[in-house]
Amino acid sequence: MASRPTYVGGVNIDSSPLPTTVSEHYPWQKALFDVGIFKDTIYPSLSLHCSLAVAAYGLGRVNNNVQTKDLIWPLAPIINGWWSAVGRRVFVRGLPLSQALGALSRPERLILTGVTLWGGRLFYRLFTRAQKRGKDDDRYEEMKKDPNFWNKALFSVFLPEAIFQTLITLPFTAPFHHQGAVLSGYHPFLQATAVGLFSTGFALEVLADSQLDAHKQTSSDQHTMYKEGVWSIVRHPK
Repeated sequence: MASRPTYVGGVNIDSSPLPTTVSEHYPWQKALFDVGIFKDTIYPSLSLHCSLAVAAYGLGRVNNNVQTKDLIWPLAPIINGWWSAVGRRVFVRGLPLSQALGALSRPERLILTGVTLWGGRLFYRLFTRAQKRGKDDDRYEEMKKDPNFWNKALFSVFLPEAIFQTLITLPFTAPFHHQGAVLSGYHPFLQATAVGLFSTGFALEVLADSQLDAHKQTSSDQHTMYKEGVWSIVRHPK
């Protein structure tokens, strides 16, 4: 005697094909801290920035120059952004460079262009200023008066900044690790607004630096606080 079919929700589950794969439920904590943003984005970024910080520390200690850490500020986001977007596809996935570059979407190209413009300009400014000064910043000279400064600087100065850089570079790295709506699901108006906001901020930063340079060239007292132009709006335009 044949058994009666079993219905669930009006569907004969006895006649339904069995699934070929078994799905498992993972709690959100596992997705977030194991295969989510921590493992895929934050941890690789932290490793990169800490490596750059250690290199800057070694170079700075050899030359007794703390300014090496300042040069990492604009360089690290550029390196991290290009590695996340192109480098890991070439060296990890084995794609040709031309194919990795060609696979970049318009939003991805905009992100890389923005971080390269911002970091490149700031690096050039910091590097030329350091060359013109010929010595460490006065603040760093004061810090180096401590005879144990270099023995503890790696953990008190260089690596903490690497942790902070990991956070501020998330806009330049997370989109490349989390594909889909992150880069293509927004309305063109929102993308245009984002480009406009970046362009405005970038222009104000350039203007602030040019105004400050002009003030230093014309002012007889280099220690006076400049309060004109962009600097009348906010003390730290960057």
